[in-house]
Amino acid sequence: YLLKKTDIRFSERGGRIVAEIEKHYRIRVYSSESEQITDASLVGIPYYFVDDLEQVVQVEGMTHHPDGNRSVLSDEDIRTADLNSRYRIREFIMPDVEEGTIIEYRYLKRRYYIEELPDFYFSHQVPVDLVHLTIHYEDYLRYDTVNLNTDFDVYYHEQRIDTSSLPLVFTIQRPEPVYKEHWYARDVPGIDEAAYISSIDDLRGKLKFQISEFGRPRQPLENSWEFVVAQIRRGESNPYSQLELLEKYKELGNRIAGELTGQKEIADSIFYHVNRNVMFNGIHRAFYDSYPETVLEGEPADQASINMVLTAMLRGAGLEAYPVYVSGRNFGRIDKNFPSVYQFNQMLVEVEIDGDFVLMDGSFTNSRPGLIPVDSYNDTGLKLKPDGFDWIDLRPEYGRFDLDVQVDAELNQHGDLRGSLEVITEGYPAQEFREDLSGHTNPDEIIRETFFDAYGNVRLISSEITEKEPGSFALRMKADFEIENYAISFQEGLQFRPMIVGYLQRNPFDESERRAPIMLDAPELLDVKYRITLPEGYSFEENRQSQTTLMRGAELLEEYRVSGQTIEYRFDVTISRREFSSDEYRDLKRIYDRWVYLSTNEWFIEKEVEL
Repeated sequence: YLLKKTDIRFSERGGRIVAEIEKHYRIRVYSSESEQITDASLVGIPYYFVDDLEQVVQVEGMTHHPDGNRSVLSDEDIRTADLNSRYRIREFIMPDVEEGTIIEYRYLKRRYYIEELPDFYFSHQVPVDLVHLTIHYEDYLRYDTVNLNTDFDVYYHEQRIDTSSLPLVFTIQRPEPVYKEHWYARDVPGIDEAAYISSIDDLRGKLKFQISEFGRPRQPLENSWEFVVAQIRRGESNPYSQLELLEKYKELGNRIAGELTGQKEIADSIFYHVNRNVMFNGIHRAFYDSYPETVLEGEPADQASINMVLTAMLRGAGLEAYPVYVSGRNFGRIDKNFPSVYQFNQMLVEVEIDGDFVLMDGSFTNSRPGLIPVDSYNDTGLKLKPDGFDWIDLRPEYGRFDLDVQVDAELNQHGDLRGSLEVITEGYPAQEFREDLSGHTNPDEIIRETFFDAYGNVRLISSEITEKEPGSFALRMKADFEIENYAISFQEGLQFRPMIVGYLQRNPFDESERRAPIMLDAPELLDVKYRITLPEGYSFEENRQSQTTLMRGAELLEEYRVSGQTIEYRFDVTISRREFSSDEYRDLKRIYDRWVYLSTNEWFIEKEVEL
């Protein structure tokens, strides 16, 4: 970016105050690669179209060529498309872009919601030479500013321009001077979209604006989470007012509870009743728009509608259930210093069961209580209670990748490997496998793709996936398998990779340094135990020591034992934390490096020499 310039002004249109946000960009294209040229050429401007809250108008653009010619963007090349039920996008492809050209475009966004202004980003994925933001205030309006992630110099100054021609006499009331605020930044570094971050917007340098004074004369406005909660309670989206309308679902929850004993059994039964009878339409919302009349009848419904029905049924059963408002990981983290209802874009449910609090999401198909979608698994959520609110940490009990694997196999002298696989899985893998099974994917295909995808010559003699115990969410997966020529046969012996399943072929953290913190999808528990029987006349020298690669919140345990013709070894990867700072990157990378080494390492089994 050569230039990113934004001017914000305020006016009145149709009896409403509107923020007019003018954007102006210049981008130089240095690359000759077609993919990068296409990426630079494609411009998308999202806007919130419901209730005519935002409009994008006066779109202009041109491409400047090194020889001085220009290619002008045509109005016919600008199209509008729906992103979802609330957002649309104006998009276009800049004409005749190639290496050395400069893209220039501008547009005006009219915004009728002025309590907050859109976030202003200094940082992009490529460097920015000059950023300049100006707010031109009217006398009836002021904003508070929150500055985030600006580890570069941001220059700020205020400007007061006296436009009055009245004499400087204290008995004459003069109009306020025109007031402007300016922010500048130069040479803003690009933000790398590294693997395992919550949202790139959490890392970008930006400004957030919230109205602080309004009126003639200006009066200070309250901005607090208490005020946000009061707004929710006063509006049509007040969940406790909505719950009063969901009487039939409360009665259904009461009938289910009447046939059961114990809070856990009641909560589980209600959750599964909702989860197995709804059809999630893929739309995440914090608040539903209309009465969810057909949620349990298989009609498509959004997340908020489904979870309001779940809340009503749980409360009808006598359980304390509360709506929990969260920001999905792709939406960015909640900034507690910036009270705003618009930071929420999803709704979960928390229910108290025998003194413990359990998170649920009825829209997360083939799920269970204590397991929420990865995208919902962010840092914090706001639990709205009838008489207040609490901030809660989002720590779903079963929110982890949990696999316990046992391989019992035999190598023959030709290098063929035959054996059995048994897996106990919980958490996200169990949900994914249940999702596959509900879509009529057979166990053979699931086991093959999950555990043996690297072996084109694997043959599954038998396979099955069952519940670990009747009524259990955890799954038991079993297979008898054969892999021809798994080991390479030499005259002196056999060479094979010890990590038959549970392998990691490539370290996702491949850079030597990292500036961004690491946010894993969920904690990981992988325990793989092997028992390999060697062919007669072959031996394995016991020269490997048990060891642990360790850091705070993560470890990789290795254990080895040789007994006669049997080799027993175990690799246990435990990552109990989801978030690691950039300072911990090297230690975490070291654990993954070791995992990759064990996955690609080869052992040699010697053939005993006959005397």
